[in-house]
Amino acid sequence: MKRFFLPLMLVILLLGCSVAPQTQLDILPVQSVFSGDTATIVTQDIFFAEKYNDITFSEHPHLKVKLSNDGKELKLYADREFAGYTSISFMKGFTKFELPVKVIDRKFITFSYVPQENEIINKVCVFGNFNFWLRDQLVMKKQSDGSFSITIPFEPGQYEYLFKVDDKEILDPSNPKSVPNGLGGFNSPLKVLPSFTGKSPFITPIDYNVNKDLVLRYRILGNDYNGKFSHDDFMVLVDNHQLRSCRIKVHNNILTLRIPTHLAQNSQKIRVVWSGDVTTSNLEEIILENGLPKNNEGEFIWQDAILYSLMPDRFKNGNPSNDSPAKHPKLADRANFNGGDFQGIIGKLDEGYFNELGVNTLWILPFIKNTPNAYMETPPPHRIFSGYHGYWPISSREVDPHYGTNGDAHTLIDVAHKRGLKVLMDFVSNHVHQEHPYYQDHPEWFGRYILPDGRENLRLFDEYRLSTWFESYLPSFDYFNAPEAIDTMVADAIWWLKEYNIDGFRHDAVKHVPSIFWRELTKEIRRNFPNKDVYQIGETFGDHSLISSYVNNGQLSAQFNFNLYWPARYAFAVEDESFSGLAAEMERVIDIYGQNHLMANLMDSHDQPRYPAYLEGDLDWSDNAAEFGWHNDIQIDDPVTYDKIEMYYSYLMTIPGPPTIYYGNEIGLTGAADPDNRRMMPWKYTQRQKELKKHISSLTALRSKHPALRYGDYYTIRADKSVYSYLRSDFNERILVVIYRNKFAGKVNIELPAGLHTGKFECLNTNAKLEQDVLNENIFHLEAQPFSGYIFLMK
Repeated sequence: MKRFFLPLMLVILLLGCSVAPQTQLDILPVQSVFSGDTATIVTQDIFFAEKYNDITFSEHPHLKVKLSNDGKELKLYADREFAGYTSISFMKGFTKFELPVKVIDRKFITFSYVPQENEIINKVCVFGNFNFWLRDQLVMKKQSDGSFSITIPFEPGQYEYLFKVDDKEILDPSNPKSVPNGLGGFNSPLKVLPSFTGKSPFITPIDYNVNKDLVLRYRILGNDYNGKFSHDDFMVLVDNHQLRSCRIKVHNNILTLRIPTHLAQNSQKIRVVWSGDVTTSNLEEIILENGLPKNNEGEFIWQDAILYSLMPDRFKNGNPSNDSPAKHPKLADRANFNGGDFQGIIGKLDEGYFNELGVNTLWILPFIKNTPNAYMETPPPHRIFSGYHGYWPISSREVDPHYGTNGDAHTLIDVAHKRGLKVLMDFVSNHVHQEHPYYQDHPEWFGRYILPDGRENLRLFDEYRLSTWFESYLPSFDYFNAPEAIDTMVADAIWWLKEYNIDGFRHDAVKHVPSIFWRELTKEIRRNFPNKDVYQIGETFGDHSLISSYVNNGQLSAQFNFNLYWPARYAFAVEDESFSGLAAEMERVIDIYGQNHLMANLMDSHDQPRYPAYLEGDLDWSDNAAEFGWHNDIQIDDPVTYDKIEMYYSYLMTIPGPPTIYYGNEIGLTGAADPDNRRMMPWKYTQRQKELKKHISSLTALRSKHPALRYGDYYTIRADKSVYSYLRSDFNERILVVIYRNKFAGKVNIELPAGLHTGKFECLNTNAKLEQDVLNENIFHLEAQPFSGYIFLMK
């Protein structure tokens, strides 16, 4: 791995202080490209501007950039022998900027399948979350010994896959491990390690002061890299400008940065990373506000969000006069309208329910008018459903009368804002219901339900990702061939933002909607609301390359962090599962999306079985959870389940990314898959439910009080079968989290990095004590209770 190239700045004052840029751009995200490969990037995804034809890139010794004539697309090529962090300079107008780039070295993995004796095989394919689960794309070549194999390049990370042997999908026979796929089956796991397998250097804050400059001090934690650190090996970006190397000092693993105060006053973020010959450090980020590291005294930013997800029909019935269930002889109550409405939500707002719980953002599932009629599910067993959930829209600017009126929606959002809560609207852009006027009047806006080969284009989520229909009565937009549809749907979204003053969107089925739609929507939001930070978070099930392709300055702010959700639920629920896989995935998420990412974390969602169902043993990871819920009435029977939920929330409220509470989580509501996971919220609690709600409220309060839990870096301390421990650190404080997953009380040993602590800890959520070892000052002992979480402030 070669060291990065540091280009000189043009915008320099006397004494080496960077001037405030003449042109303001978004914070430019790190662009990733593989060694010896080319990445094609839409410029709008890097930063928003009205024009892009005034951009010129400088030459770089290891990167080549080719910009299209209109400046709207660039191709970035990296030398085969180069890897690590660097930046490439470009001019926009008369101002110079630095575009950070990470060049990734890939490893090549060979998959093999050996047929059994007398087994006749025609075709073998491998597929997984690394190729969008496309079954027939990666075909293995038959070898002379009769086996089948294929070699594929991977970047370091954790993957899941299956083999397709002729028409049968199977686990890899040579891989003894398997992991649940969340759909009632299992996949074969694959862990690809980086070339450097030791502990890489980690940059973490120590302290700061302000005199003539903003002086920031960092410690480079002990590591397995034995080289020396030179100031020339650090890339320091103040917003989008490189800090001069003369303002970077490193001595005895202490890094000191001197930021001109006027530059800090006009900046939002400082990013620091080190690159060596064989590895790199973490990319450390500091959010600035008024020239100082951000603390609790400033304005709300989306890293402060604590989300509460609710389905209007299932939350609370505040106005029985609008109850109007769909009528069908085979429609079960659990799949019908249950009477929840806006007035019920407003009542809980007035009571201070959400403020007491400690959430500050409501994600309200779709409340646009849906069909009042019941419809049969096309695949077997052909169950009957209504549109109680909100995802069958028949209008674009009307509130569903089951929930109330347009005026009630105004009242709800106004009351939420007065109570200090943001509101996210769930927006459906992939499809409409067949009763919608858009489909009735403009069928040409929608794709084909019958494919050229005669098959139904139904739920082919991977094979026809951008055109498949969810149901035969839910036509999917064909945005590629219907620009009028894009304009219309974007105008609808802008209308909701203007008319109702909502604060952002949760976007449904993001991966089934092409990027051309998201770019147009985000462009119009930026034009219409230049001074408003509109949060847009999407829902995508897929690998990181697919998910991250939508998360950038030109499309969405974030997506829900399902790739962390799967290993987290499994690790917390399964006694023999190590936390090491979860820790590795956590580090990968931060590496891809950044330390201060906005990817939201969760324990439950309206599309998955509720977590307590697995904790109780009502569901096995291989069960068909959807069918199970139709035939079984499950409840929480074991009091320990509540302890395990509290333990999970100790984790959820202390990791990077906004946490999400799905309605009922705060009292341990259980359930199998849809619709059993969407039960009516009960408002009479048992004593243990009250205690759980109080416990979660205390954790939300801690997250809101301690900036390190919202803006700090993340460093794994210990991750094994019983303990998951990590540090969260910013320039305000350092917090140690210890999760103990064991049914017996026990003594936990925590070894902290040398020189990082003072030996004094305050437990913020219990009266637990950390005792320092008498022989080793870096080791601390904790007497931990079963299924518990501890949050310590290092003093």
